Amino acid sequence: MNSAWDGSTGPVGVVLAGGSSRRMGRDKALLPLLGETLPARAARRLAAVCPEVLIADRGRGLLPGVPSLADGPGKGPAAGLLGAASARPGRPLLVLACDLPQAPAELLAAIASMDDADAVLPRWSGGVEPLCALYGPAALEALAARVERGLLALHELPDEPGLSIRFLEEAEISRFGPPGEVFLNLNTPEDWERYVAAAGSISRRKS
Repeated sequence: MNSAWDGSTGPVGVVLAGGSSRRMGRDKALLPLLGETLPARAARRLAAVCPEVLIADRGRGLLPGVPSLADGPGKGPAAGLLGAASARPGRPLLVLACDLPQAPAELLAAIASMDDADAVLPRWSGGVEPLCALYGPAALEALAARVERGLLALHELPDEPGLSIRFLEEAEISRFGPPGEVFLNLNTPEDWERYVAAAGSISRRKS
């Protein structure tokens, strides 16, 4: 099922920003950081790699000037991905969740360059990170079929028979920083407070 795509089309960048933010207690897609929201930060990094960027935000229009997508079938990130796949059929999607604020554009470019498989996912000792990854048409078709069967977990997609999966391994990820920092995930108020404090300290040192 390997379906390497035509590099002349390139991937479409997709910001995943449709989560319910239950653990955060407020909509993290609206939280400001150094003058921009988390979705705006993610869109800026994707735009450095992709000629087109969309936001899967359940159609809320969170980013002016960036096409806003309704969810597809299912729930959670799978629904956001399938909404984007429906909006841009046949195109590979380079996705970045808005609550992964430290995944750099250089890492996204490295993932996008691995275009000879159905999907590319970072993998390290903390597991697989499916929310900073590349999904080709065959992987998206497989995801749609899984969702129809009630299987929503993106990190289990590599187990789907017939898919060609490439993993960006820990040694490669480490070129961009410690994987635990690169894939820092903002889920709780405590996560947010620590991150804002650290980001503010770095900003003051650079000023």
